[in-house]
Amino acid sequence: MLLILLSAAISCSQAAPRISSLSVRLVYRWVDGRAAERLSLFVYGADEDGAADLEELHLLNDEAQLHWSMSSGAWISAERSGDTWIGAHALAMPTGEQFPRGVYRVVLVDKGGQRAERVFSLDQDRASVRPFPTLAVAGGRYRVASSYPKNSLVGYDAAGAGIRTVLLKTAEGAVSDLGLPSGARSAALWAEDEGNLTAALTEPAALPPLDEGKARP
Repeated sequence: MLLILLSAAISCSQAAPRISSLSVRLVYRWVDGRAAERLSLFVYGADEDGAADLEELHLLNDEAQLHWSMSSGAWISAERSGDTWIGAHALAMPTGEQFPRGVYRVVLVDKGGQRAERVFSLDQDRASVRPFPTLAVAGGRYRVASSYPKNSLVGYDAAGAGIRTVLLKTAEGAVSDLGLPSGARSAALWAEDEGNLTAALTEPAALPPLDEGKARP
């Protein structure tokens, strides 16, 4: 019986992980007076031995000799339509410069050393980067200036955790009409060009305090 159980455990540990899908975005953040590039990378991965068997996630650009690594204790887990994606929102170049365009490899490794690999190309034209958007909140109203096709406000609680994202239908309006939860204390503009796989995220702006006796939806 012990031999049978040991054999089954060895067989199970040899199952290789899989990368079913990738989500990649170039995200621009305002840093030191300029729009700095960050890379958002998330992987929808699976392993027959269970999600807990996934151990490391690597991003490599072999031509430029670049390598980013994340362990299971460091990556972010995000739920999307019932699926769990793992990755990071803001990978950066070592000295803050733009990411080299070209071919990148994503490698997912489990605890047994088995790995899966996917390749993608980062080929967004640097000259086509849109102007960095802005968000202003004053007098209970918001105003955005953005050339991105899709714009949303991300509401944050007092601890800085995102609690709701609201798609904007107009460039300005009353904050109270957005449907942000009562716990929202600040908001940032998330502007996205889905066709070009680029986005921009502004710094959070403080939201006006609620009127006494009135709560946001």
